Amino acid sequence: MKRLQLPSSIFATVLTLVALAGCGGNTDPLHAVRSAATNTLSLTAQSTMTWTDPPLFGGRSGTIVGRAEFSFPKGLGYEALQVPALGQRPSGTAYFVFLPTKLWIKPVVNTALPEGDLWISAEFADSRSAGSTTPSLALVLESMNPQLLLEEIVGGAVSASSSGGRVIDHVPFTEYVVSVDLARAIAATGTRGALRVAMQQELAALRANRGTHTGPPLVRIVVRVDGAGRLAQLQAALPGSKLGTVRIALWKFGSTIPLSLPLTSQTVDIASLLRSHGPIQAPWVVTGA
Repeated sequence: MKRLQLPSSIFATVLTLVALAGCGGNTDPLHAVRSAATNTLSLTAQSTMTWTDPPLFGGRSGTIVGRAEFSFPKGLGYEALQVPALGQRPSGTAYFVFLPTKLWIKPVVNTALPEGDLWISAEFADSRSAGSTTPSLALVLESMNPQLLLEEIVGGAVSASSSGGRVIDHVPFTEYVVSVDLARAIAATGTRGALRVAMQQELAALRANRGTHTGPPLVRIVVRVDGAGRLAQLQAALPGSKLGTVRIALWKFGSTIPLSLPLTSQTVDIASLLRSHGPIQAPWVVTGA
């Protein structure tokens, strides 16, 4: 008997369909998404994030790109954000270090900081600590952290629908549109510190903008799950962040991420800046200008 030889194009298509089926094509969408988010939160990953013309930085400021690495189980993250020039504001790189209850920011320029200081630190032990800094600071900063969306999905996803398969750079994904109930996410999550405060600030902004609309406060997140059951791509516009739509790609899962914190001798606490400068806007913390 002669062996049937499949053309290479058909063979590749068959492999793609098999991979897509393994991505959750026959699984309940809500279960698939929450499982993928839970799985991703157990891993480390590198990340690329993009924002286009975010209102936070003064209107049309171009595409802002962030590159980062995160250890989600530890709540640890390092990020570099490329901020384009706008008017008198110079272009440059802002740096961030994330821990569950404390964040560090190295603004694009540090001329307004006390002499010798390069970093600004902010602590968010609980919801009351949000009042000691700019009202939306936790939300702005944590909107740059993929862990916020992952935690919201795990604790607050109430519905999900599959929008089909995608093959990107020869890698198959299953795409889902997810609705997250923020109030439920806050109630369900065991997360404390900046992430929880950010959720509370996001919920307050969403409720303030809903007008007379009734029903649970929902946020829409578009995600893509890879063949290993990980949330490899996320897209959302977080109410109150003034960062527009963020697009997040996660990759190189399982990489080693050591703990390395800014020097205390080069760090000023934001509480002391509030005493000397008065109210501080979130964009200034990032740009320094």
